[in-house]
Amino acid sequence: MRMPSRIANPVLAALLEGSGFGSLDEFAGAVNALGASEYGLRLFYDHVAVRRWLSGGSCRQPDLVAAVLSRAWGLDIPVAVLWPQRRLGLAPAPPHQTPSVAARTLDELAAYIGSDMLTRRSLLSDAIALTTGTALTDPLLRWLTGPTGRLPDRATTGGRITMSTVAGIEAATTAFGTQDAAIGGGLSREAAVGQLKHAVDLLRDASYTDAVGNRMLAAVAELAGMTGWMSHDVHMAGPAQRYFVLGLHAARESTDPRSTPLQVNLLADMARQLRDLNHPHDGLRLVDAALTLLPRGQHPAAAAMLWNLKARMLGALGPGSVTELRHAIALAEDLQGSAEPDDDLPAYTGPAELAGNAALAWQDAAAHQPDLAVHAQNQALAALAARPDGYSRSAVFDQITLAAARFTSIDPDQAAADGHRAIDMAAEVATSTRVVDRLRTLLHYCAPHTARPAVRDFRERLTETLTAAVS
Repeated sequence: MRMPSRIANPVLAALLEGSGFGSLDEFAGAVNALGASEYGLRLFYDHVAVRRWLSGGSCRQPDLVAAVLSRAWGLDIPVAVLWPQRRLGLAPAPPHQTPSVAARTLDELAAYIGSDMLTRRSLLSDAIALTTGTALTDPLLRWLTGPTGRLPDRATTGGRITMSTVAGIEAATTAFGTQDAAIGGGLSREAAVGQLKHAVDLLRDASYTDAVGNRMLAAVAELAGMTGWMSHDVHMAGPAQRYFVLGLHAARESTDPRSTPLQVNLLADMARQLRDLNHPHDGLRLVDAALTLLPRGQHPAAAAMLWNLKARMLGALGPGSVTELRHAIALAEDLQGSAEPDDDLPAYTGPAELAGNAALAWQDAAAHQPDLAVHAQNQALAALAARPDGYSRSAVFDQITLAAARFTSIDPDQAAADGHRAIDMAAEVATSTRVVDRLRTLLHYCAPHTARPAVRDFRERLTETLTAAVS
């Protein structure tokens, strides 16, 4: 399909390129045919009309254009996605329903960041709901493999972005990640939002070479993902998902070499969030999508992380998934063993992370088959032994999983001691709401053993700790 050289409606262009129509005339004919069959309209659109729409012109039958594209893509595409000026005060379509166009992604990020900076956390969380099920995964996975709208040429306008500018944004993201891993996302979330605003404003207003602009877009994607992860850590589920999806847009639209690893990492983070919120089927679809993005035989550490994460999803799906879970964990270990030390490692990978996730997967499976808890115990111990300094939150999670596994028909008294240790460790991660959530699960695991004095004492202390955490 030949597109005009001047395109003022990049969303329509991206949707047309992925629609399957062979030419602009063929698409115009489909619009004419639908108008005749559904409404008895005699329309005479041709490639000239479609070029006019692509060049910024309005359309007298936008509903028909949206309907033809919706049928071609197999998902609902609102008119406001194609012609935003027709929203008439309505909220824009969620980003998981719209294709990737770099300029629009930056505009949406800028608007969303502005709302975030002016709104209290609780109000923002109430305003933006988490999307789950096929309403999330079907449109997202469709545009993830479709065409994209790249960054516009900004070589001669405004101030200048250099590689050192981009390196500064990347270093800030690393610093936020270090603090998040140590004490949770609650302390610096708003600082990360402010840093993201600065990066987005630069890309929208300054000039850059193609290489610098696309590396900066990748840096924006990574920082948006970090902001989303910190938001997830403090119970801001909808806002976190919005940052993840917009970050995924930015990563997909960038031509920087890190584009694919960033897309993989963002899909993995979205899957982790969905599993934490009890949507493992949705998480599994995103993990599988991330696996298809990885070139075969490349990035073994990233592949290991994904297969390990797949086991995490499978653990919650019942006893029928235990065999597949076992194979996924084994494959992840094999892939990790083949990863080179200088491989482009995702943020959360390596032996400790793989063992920690495997422990969680086995503990989920032990809900249906208690003898599997011994695998959770062994993997949790391995994770604690390998966990590097600075990952205090992950270490607390490992300790909680160890206690849960030992409460599951292994050694309740030792589990109580492990639980006390988890409470002590949790005090060091003061700004993570997820730590409190994980601690709360131990109330369930210890409940069958409260006749034992050691367990009863632990349960009383845990109840006091949880009460203080929410007061």
